[in-house]
Amino acid sequence: MSELWQDSHREWIEKYSDLVPLVWAQVQKDFWMEALDLQEASVNTLDEIYAILYPVLIKYIHSDFNAVMRLLYRIDISEIKVKKQMDLMPDDTAQALCTLIVKREIQKVILRKQFSS
Repeated sequence: MSELWQDSHREWIEKYSDLVPLVWAQVQKDFWMEALDLQEASVNTLDEIYAILYPVLIKYIHSDFNAVMRLLYRIDISEIKVKKQMDLMPDDTAQALCTLIVKREIQKVILRKQFSS
C-alpha cells in the first residue's frame, strides 16, 4: 500500500469520529449505483476500505473497464487526475485508481460534514 490511510488522515479522524463509517457508506453507495459488486463488510479503518477496494478494482479493470470509468465519473474523479495518478503508479492501475477513489470519497465526506455544521 502506497499510503497508510489512517496515519495520513489522523487529524480528520480525530475531528470526525464517524469519518470511516461515512466514507465506507459513500463507497458502497457509489459502487451500488454503478451495479458493481462490493462485499458487505464492517470496516474500522481507512486502510481496511483500501484493502477491500483494491482486489475489486483489479477484477473490474480486467472484466469491465467501462464500469470502472463510469464509477470514476460518478465519484467525480477527472480524467486529468486519473492520468496524473497513473503516471505516479504506472505499474499498478488498480492501486492508482484505488488511491484516487479513497481520497475523493474522504474529501466528499469531509466537505459534507463541514458544510452541514
